[in-house]
Amino acid sequence: MDWSHLGLTRRPFRPAVDTTSYFPAATHEAALAALAAAFARRDAVVLLDGPPGVGKSLVARRWLGALPADVPRVVVPGAHAPRSADLLQAILFDLDQPYQGLGEQELRLAVTGQLLAAAGEHPTVLLLDEAQHLGPAAVEELRLLGNVETAAGGSLFVVLVAQPGFREALAQPGCEAFAQRVAVRCRIDPLSPEESAAYLRHQIVAADGDPHAVFDDDAVALLAGACGGVPRVLNHAVALAADLAAAGGAEMIDVEAALEALSRLGLAAEPDEPPVIPHPVRSEEPARAAHPRRRGGPNAEPGGDAASGRTPKQKPARKRSA
Repeated sequence: MDWSHLGLTRRPFRPAVDTTSYFPAATHEAALAALAAAFARRDAVVLLDGPPGVGKSLVARRWLGALPADVPRVVVPGAHAPRSADLLQAILFDLDQPYQGLGEQELRLAVTGQLLAAAGEHPTVLLLDEAQHLGPAAVEELRLLGNVETAAGGSLFVVLVAQPGFREALAQPGCEAFAQRVAVRCRIDPLSPEESAAYLRHQIVAADGDPHAVFDDDAVALLAGACGGVPRVLNHAVALAADLAAAGGAEMIDVEAALEALSRLGLAAEPDEPPVIPHPVRSEEPARAAHPRRRGGPNAEPGGDAASGRTPKQKPARKRSA
């Protein structure tokens, strides 16, 4: 879709990590502050985890981009490293150093030499994205690299970006020594419905647009409630809704386009939040089953059972045997 006719200078809701459109959600800001504090203390390892699509990589890249230019850094975007050699090769590749045809000990010495050569006022930052794919041998290699120190302290600051299951992996036998070095563990949570609506409008403002000229307010509420607070899902839904609105000749993203986009993405049937358009209740039985009332309990209503409409005086009398 061409967004320029809506006054935008660039495309919003990009699928790739875009630090220029960073939205300061609560858990994102808390993670940034924790990363900055850990780096200032020269801690060894920080873990940043959360469900897929919530912005873990964005937070890590945002923090990395705010560091002084003289801080040495290594970024491994996909840490698929079951073996020590795999991890060491990935580090050398990012440093533009030879990594092929070397044995494991040669790789280890090459990485150690790079860390010592870059040592100075700041340690080398090693950002490992998709860290849940690190094998036990690679995790142990990280621990060994953390032992490389200079007079100023440790020469390596590791940032692990992973999905939640990685915490359980660190609790497995053989990983205890490394787990003890994880000084900070930050969790990135999905956005609240209110944050989701603010996120959608923020992306338009970041692209120099006017949210009121792009979104119908009801469409914002619908999208914010149905996408589970996951920015990646919000991006997909809005991009598709924009295409559908443009194809239908609409001047903005309206409820019709939002509903169709959510339906195509399989999100309309079971939104995480109550739907914007209420549906009539077909039967009272599910409500009674979900909210039972015990006669005489704290939720009992005076005058009898409101669900049945029967009062104590209307209850049939028991027949006495002759």
